[in-house]
Amino acid sequence: MGLNKILYFFLLLLIYFFSGYIFERHETEIIFFLFFSCFALTFLVSKKISLSEILFFGISFRLVLFFAYPWLSDDFYRFIWDGLVIGENINPYEYTPSELINKVEGLGTKKIFGELYGKMSTLNSLNYSPYPPINQFLFFLSTSFKKDIFFSLISMRSLIIVSDILNFFIGCRILKKLKFKEEKILWYFLNPLVIIELTGNLHFEGFMLTFFGFGILLFLENKKLFALFPLALSVGTKLITIIIIPFLIKKKKIGENLKIMILFFGLLFFIFFLPIGINNLPNFYNTIKLWFSNLEFNGSIYYAIRHLGYKIKGYNIINSVGFITPLLTTIIMLSLLFNKNNQKIKTILEKMFLLLFIFYLISMVIHPWYIITILYLGLFTKYNFQIIWSALIFLTYSAYQSSKVEENFYLIGLEYIVVFGFFIYEFLGQEKIKTFLKKKFLF
Repeated sequence: MGLNKILYFFLLLLIYFFSGYIFERHETEIIFFLFFSCFALTFLVSKKISLSEILFFGISFRLVLFFAYPWLSDDFYRFIWDGLVIGENINPYEYTPSELINKVEGLGTKKIFGELYGKMSTLNSLNYSPYPPINQFLFFLSTSFKKDIFFSLISMRSLIIVSDILNFFIGCRILKKLKFKEEKILWYFLNPLVIIELTGNLHFEGFMLTFFGFGILLFLENKKLFALFPLALSVGTKLITIIIIPFLIKKKKIGENLKIMILFFGLLFFIFFLPIGINNLPNFYNTIKLWFSNLEFNGSIYYAIRHLGYKIKGYNIINSVGFITPLLTTIIMLSLLFNKNNQKIKTILEKMFLLLFIFYLISMVIHPWYIITILYLGLFTKYNFQIIWSALIFLTYSAYQSSKVEENFYLIGLEYIVVFGFFIYEFLGQEKIKTFLKKKFLF
């Protein structure tokens, strides 16, 4: 191991330590400096690092954060709440925390429930759980050994680190099969966004990607029926993969395709309907609907539409345009799905990646950890702009400089201008851009 790598290793250990244990979310300037330093240092060593070093460094950086409380998100209080509620034999989709702490006898008097309720956000306390059943099982598993916030936090973090290590090995296997350099896994496993948002802030996108990546791997090994099981589990962990899985299970024969679709949605039926309960499905649906009708954060195209709405209507048109995201996503998915041009696996993965990217562009809420999904999926395509996005999306934390969330639209504009620029450059290709500029501007 060369001197540069040793310096990189110890510098990042120090930066992650300060990030996780010293500074808080409102200290934006310091957090930005630390995060972008991590990213810049990783970029500098990215071409000089072996797979074994990527694995060793990645595990080490995650372990530095092992005992840290999440400092950029308070969602983990709701995770622990849901896990403990299941332990009380109560369905987390049946009551909101505000209803439960008042209505269920004895629950509000238990110290841990009162502490969790006092620390979770208003959004979490007033709404039913938006987390699918497999995610709920992980919450329950993390809280079943000891009724303690810190112990539950450590248990969740252990599960997340294990899932990320699995993502490393699964990702390397997929890259090898697709004839990409296995070292590309660096941009997932050593990416500061992944380390901070998954291990640091306890988001479960990594677990969803473990199931999803395993499904892709089984598909590549021509075990397509077996692949349906981990793919269904990925949807049961986080819903986002349901919009891209149809690309994988599409077959040439319509009858065979229908059987596979029936099996897949049958699996989803058991994953969702049995734990949630038919009577509680409206609760789950209404909570998910919030992300399409009431909430907004770090939008791109949506913010442009909202601005026009203010100009034309004079008020926020969020409730009027909320249906656009799922509608457009469905239309684009169907058009890509039934396009029969070039059905090679690399093309299929690119279609999945592009659909997911378009979905994020038209969404009203894009938190930093959301894009970890396309960061991982993008490893198996020719695209790299998502890596740039994984650095720039951290700028959205400027919204938390005070107790009131106030987004900085100049920084959001910078984020998307750069991302769009890199995307257009990669999508059209360098030569096409040069030809266009010569024709239009005589360059």
